[in-house]
Amino acid sequence: MNYAKVLDAAMTLFPKKITVTYINAVTKQPIGKYKIPLSQVPLVFNKPVTTTIDGQEWRIVKADPVNADDISIFKKLTLHVLDKDQLQHTPLGHNVPTRHANSPLTTPTPFYQQFTLNMTTDDWLQLEFMPVRSLPLIQEELALIDTILADENGFNPLLGFKNMHTRSLTGQIGSNIPFDAFCAHIPVNQKGNIRLAHGDFIENGFVLRTENYEYYGTVENNRITYLGLTAFECIDDEFVHVATTWNLALVNWCQGSITAV
Repeated sequence: MNYAKVLDAAMTLFPKKITVTYINAVTKQPIGKYKIPLSQVPLVFNKPVTTTIDGQEWRIVKADPVNADDISIFKKLTLHVLDKDQLQHTPLGHNVPTRHANSPLTTPTPFYQQFTLNMTTDDWLQLEFMPVRSLPLIQEELALIDTILADENGFNPLLGFKNMHTRSLTGQIGSNIPFDAFCAHIPVNQKGNIRLAHGDFIENGFVLRTENYEYYGTVENNRITYLGLTAFECIDDEFVHVATTWNLALVNWCQGSITAV
């Protein structure tokens, strides 16, 4: 489902704010009701999600309803949440079903200065461009992740995943694309850096922002070693141009899917 289109339709057809009721998941006591702009409400609850209430961060462990269409139509959402202290005493699973094998190196000084993309290690290269020629190995890696996703059938993903797979089979493949040539082939508006949450910047990291996408990764000796996207909804002309020019497929590791043209 294209959640961006759902959101646009909801903002047009229905009031811009919905009623969100927060309930403490441990005490079962209501925290409060808030009228919140639909654009600020999480519409996907298929992975661990946090929210902020009056400046305090809470972990969402249950949502009702969980469907974006229902939230938009009925204009109501109930969220059961835990604060940081309660989280320490609550057994939760992994935030993601898989991680890249290589954790990026960090540096206190970024190279590009136009903007900063904040990212967690859980997010690193979860939407990853990889060579089409590596599809057999990619599919072998995805099969290992699929077993984790299958185990989650009937399990509340807001509580985390029971197991996590480290992608050692494909961790060294990367993309190996000339950086200058890649920049020349896409309509780059800004070049930025990547900062890990509560930490330093990713060494040799870059972000290329176009009207439709944010490409990010690392570059060494003027060649892109790893390349990912911060988000992806559907195939468009820009995506086709990138994929066909460099013979790439986009792998959504957390959903176990491949997009190729």
